[in-house]
Amino acid sequence: PLLLGRIYADKDRQEAVVRQSDLDWTLIRPAFLKSGPGRGQWREITDWQGQRRMTAIDRCDVAAFVMQELAAHKYGRQAVNLSWEG
Repeated sequence: PLLLGRIYADKDRQEAVVRQSDLDWTLIRPAFLKSGPGRGQWREITDWQGQRRMTAIDRCDVAAFVMQELAAHKYGRQAVNLSWEG
């Protein structure tokens, strides 16, 4: 937390600017990024209450989620965290 405090503060400020805009936005927060082939499935978390910690996710799974979200628009004006199960 001490080392990442400034980074998280910057992230919070950036997200606040997006949230206050009139744009149609979705904030995507992937877990630790890996470079494997992906699994084709992931957890989508918008509410941390009762959730376990996030683990990791492959970049190609994040890309697949982005394409899915662009088509379905399930998380408009929301932040969604992506992670594999576990």
